Amino acid sequence: MTHQAVSAAPLSPLTIEKSFAEYEQEVKRLSTIAWHIAYTALWNTLDFSAKEKQQALSFITKFILEADNQKKGYSDFVQRVILARQYINTHGTIYIPIPSQWLNAENKKGFAGTAPWLESLKATRTSLPQYKIAIKAFAEAIVETVESGAAKDFHYWRSYFINQNAQGLLNLFLSTIANCQNSIPKTVNMASYINNKSSK
Repeated sequence: MTHQAVSAAPLSPLTIEKSFAEYEQEVKRLSTIAWHIAYTALWNTLDFSAKEKQQALSFITKFILEADNQKKGYSDFVQRVILARQYINTHGTIYIPIPSQWLNAENKKGFAGTAPWLESLKATRTSLPQYKIAIKAFAEAIVETVESGAAKDFHYWRSYFINQNAQGLLNLFLSTIANCQNSIPKTVNMASYINNKSSK
């Protein structure tokens, strides 16, 4: 077989399988981070069963997989969760059911009901690109800080939300990073970061 024939040969199944495995790993990672954001934003004081968490994670994974792009799916999911959180904070008497009920596609008063909110937000951004941009940045902030585990990224995003005058998102950012710390590799060691900062 000539060099050109080898070059023209299709990718081996092993190469394709590896790429698919990497894709699956990316979706799993984004889904897990998205779950931690949703949990922290909407149910932070509750302790759910493993079955309940798994049902929620399965819904989130399906949502991300059905998007045109997994990162876009993750970003859209996070923005919708934050919009729901802001709605709840504005209307203090709103009751949020358990994740499997709230995330259920049949529940039009749950996650499904947030779709028009995001569409409206995106429509406004076509004219005002910076409109509520901190909500969109939040998804990136969590992924970047969790993946790098670097204090500089944590500090950058903390400062970003402060400069955006987004106190609610800042508090959510801090709480989400703390919740991710024990369950997702490469997270910022908050205790170490705070101790190092206070000793300077």
